[in-house]
Amino acid sequence: MDENDWASNMETRERAACVDAVRDAARHKQHSTGNGICIDCLEPNEPQRLNELRCISCQEDEDKRQKMRYGKRL
Repeated sequence: MDENDWASNMETRERAACVDAVRDAARHKQHSTGNGICIDCLEPNEPQRLNELRCISCQEDEDKRQKMRYGKRL
């Protein structure tokens, strides 16, 4: 693989990563309130989180993923 192919592959990967990040952010903002069912594990949310998108466990996991991706929670 020559330098041009390598650079092209890197650019394609970086663009795909940016598109994925924008999609994730848009999907996160699209759902403003939940219906009592976690969108990740599809289990009923805890009573205090009925209007939230995720149960406590899945929200903690999502917070960790966002911190690793973006350095902060969206």
